[in-house]
Amino acid sequence: MLFSEPPFFVFFVGYFALQLIVPPRYRIWLIIVGSTVFYSWWRLDYVWLPFALTTIVWTGVWSMTRASDPRQRKLRLIATICVLFAPLAIVKYAYFLTHDVLGLVPVIAAATGDASVLKFALPLGISFVTFTLTAYVVDTYTRRYQGDSRFSTLLGYVLFFPHLIAGPILRPNELMSQLRAKRRAMDARFALGIALFTLGLVKKLVFADTIGEVVDPVFKPGAVASGWEYLLACYGFSMQIYCDFSGYTDMAIGLAYLLRIRLPTNFLRPYISASPVEFWRRWHITLSHWLRDYLYIPLGGNRLGQARQAANLMITMVLGGLWHGANWSFLLWGFIHGTGLTLSHLAKGPMQRAGIAVPHWLAVVLTFHFVSIAWIYFRAPDLAVAHHVLVAPFTASWGNVGDFVSRNLFALLLLAIFLLTHRYDRHARLRLALRSANMGVVSAIIICLWILAITVRQGSSAKFIYFDF
Repeated sequence: MLFSEPPFFVFFVGYFALQLIVPPRYRIWLIIVGSTVFYSWWRLDYVWLPFALTTIVWTGVWSMTRASDPRQRKLRLIATICVLFAPLAIVKYAYFLTHDVLGLVPVIAAATGDASVLKFALPLGISFVTFTLTAYVVDTYTRRYQGDSRFSTLLGYVLFFPHLIAGPILRPNELMSQLRAKRRAMDARFALGIALFTLGLVKKLVFADTIGEVVDPVFKPGAVASGWEYLLACYGFSMQIYCDFSGYTDMAIGLAYLLRIRLPTNFLRPYISASPVEFWRRWHITLSHWLRDYLYIPLGGNRLGQARQAANLMITMVLGGLWHGANWSFLLWGFIHGTGLTLSHLAKGPMQRAGIAVPHWLAVVLTFHFVSIAWIYFRAPDLAVAHHVLVAPFTASWGNVGDFVSRNLFALLLLAIFLLTHRYDRHARLRLALRSANMGVVSAIIICLWILAITVRQGSSAKFIYFDF
């Protein structure tokens, strides 16, 4: 049930009608039941998983908070996190570890008769659910969160369907207090919610899905294309993944506004960043903050000297890469970004002391190309394809540029529009515009954008990229 497909609209209309009818004190149960229906639409046999993980965490935190001895409290924290991460580790990394890292294929095949015995179908949203619950465990332990600890509230925090599958990754103080608030449903910010959902819909259907049609063939093993097509695929994927993921987030935030819930911003024009450090302050912000607060800082952060800071950055980004997928290409993608962050931090002081200042426009261009090159490893199914795509613009035949332009005119137009408008892609700008805009004009624009999105995609929509993580 994609946000951009007809079944979801049927589901949401029914859910919203119940939102208007159900008394505020019972809405937490509407969230739980409605989100369970939403999640089970994908695979009914996995619907137990978020309930099981939530039960593990609620029980672990209940035990942890009742320990008077600090050492016992910490041991129960560690035990809870280990049990919480066990399902994710098994279903996502067991096959990669045994087959690609340890090379145990012959042993496993001889013992079980099936070399793929540890290859599991990845439950939808398991990574996001695990990270969300980890935030609750750690924030309760450190007393950053001391609010409602009822099981129903925790379950609603995990299951709330706008963010359930692909984030934003929420902290307990960002959502749990809102779930119990007795607010009038009709006081929701309807104009802003619909506008944000429409923005995300256009990003997904018009930009991401359309450019994906020229990106996907180039990243297939054995693909042969012209140099122009390789360049378009590389730059195009930078646009595709942003429009796909930020489009999902815009829709999630818009839906939440319609339900009187406010979710945090997850993207802030990342391609205008002037350094890798700035990029990670603007890209997938809730994941960046999660990695910073629950991994980088506990490792020591920047408190123990430059060498230790560099090591902590590399560990954080490599693990962040592996979080996206059990594949060498994801690990290398994380390593590339870890290297970029480390070099940015190491170069900052000496450049300031030497009076060296890179022009801002040049820093933005260099950062965008650094990120786009790294995206090749993120998109490619394996390292061989990634290396092929990386060198292909220098080795492939360029062919006739006129033929290339005529075949990819719409994709090139979308890419140009994206690059020209990206700097204006801010929710704050949209909120400001809605305050003074004529609602008749706004309604007409929204209707036209919906017609455009439906016409371009003819009612179909590709799966969101981050659903695989």
